[in-house]
Amino acid sequence: LPTFFEEYEIVVDDAGITANQEKMKKEVLCYVDGFTMHFWQTLDSFAGDVKTWEDFKTEVFSNYPSAEKLPEAMTKDLKTIVTKYAKEGVTNSQLLAQYHHEFATTAKSLSDHH
Repeated sequence: LPTFFEEYEIVVDDAGITANQEKMKKEVLCYVDGFTMHFWQTLDSFAGDVKTWEDFKTEVFSNYPSAEKLPEAMTKDLKTIVTKYAKEGVTNSQLLAQYHHEFATTAKSLSDHH
């Protein structure tokens, strides 16, 4: 959910609609399934100009406690990657590149959230 909102905010910034918070709240519904759309429309922060985009996001997050800004990866994920390649070995440049991609992606996620 944090990644979804981050990517959505990049899109609306590029589209030049960040100043119109009502439009941001309405447009985000185009990117979720029908059930989620109807649920988000019932949130107090969805309707009216009084509540900001940040108010809306905060209320959405409060309804998805497990999605609160947690790292996408855990330390155990990094250990799993290291163990996997230590056991299998890195015997060519393709495997080295795979290892590097997996390790770097996981390590970056961890460092961003710790």
